[in-house]
Order: sequence, then structure tokens, then C-alpha cells
Amino acid sequence: MKTMIRPAIIADTKSMVALSDQKRREYEKAQPHFWRKAEQANETQTAWFEELLSNANHILLVAVDEHYIKGFIIGELKVAPEVYDPGGLTLMIDDFCVENSEWDRIGKPLLHVLKQQAKQKGAIQTLVVCGHHDKPKRQFLRSESLDIASEWYVGGI
Repeated sequence: MKTMIRPAIIADTKSMVALSDQKRREYEKAQPHFWRKAEQANETQTAWFEELLSNANHILLVAVDEHYIKGFIIGELKVAPEVYDPGGLTLMIDDFCVENSEWDRIGKPLLHVLKQQAKQKGAIQTLVVCGHHDKPKRQFLRSESLDIASEWYVGGI
């Protein structure tokens, strides 16, 4: 089965939110306070994704197998804080979901196409958000020569 990577469109947001919701439920089990799902999470995320589609600083891609969305990735082109100088823009990837942890088959082409497009827009480094418990995604990111730069620690007040 051939996976096609293409820009996301408004009609894709329902499938993107469904994949994100599945990931959010898994993440909530690992860290129930930090990733507690908001009551209107899916509606809010749908509106957010639709807004990002028209934002020039964002690149949204989907992976499609026979008309079915199997994954998506959203990259934001960001300037580093003024105290750092990486030499160009940072490609920040917060939303990156694939069905059934198929990181090599679906995640790899999504990441590669996104990085290629971001490089053409001046990005020189990639930053990907990943939950500490998400071993399949962490292994994939390491296989892509990405290293951990920071960790967040969560607790009550």
C-alpha cells in the first residue's frame, strides 16, 4: 500500500482530530493531570487546526493510504529566543500523530517531507514534542538522529 503525503485541507481536520484524540487518551493515562482532556477538546482543536491551515508560519501535512488519513504532522517555523542563535529558523513539531504507531511507514515520510519544506523556508533545526512514556515515538525520533534537548517535570502546587 502506497502512502501519499500531501498538504492538509479543511476536510482533513476531522480525521486529524480523531487521531489526536486517540493520542491524547493514551497520554492522559501516562500523566492524568498534565494531559487531562478538556470538555470541548475536539471542537477546540478542530477550530485551531482550521486556523493553522491559513497561517504562513505553519505547515500541515497528512499521510493518506487509499483515501484514508493514517497520520498527520504540523510544523511551526519559529525564531529562536534572542539568547540563542541556531543560525536560522526552528521547525517546531508539537502535533505529530500516526495510526497504530506506524512510525517507520507513516511517520518517516511525513517528517521527511515536512523537513524538506521547512528547509526551503529557512529552517535549520527540528524540535519535536514527545511524551516521555511514548516509547515507539521516542525510538522513531532517535532513529531519525534526533536527541533529547529538554525534559519537563510536572507536579502539583
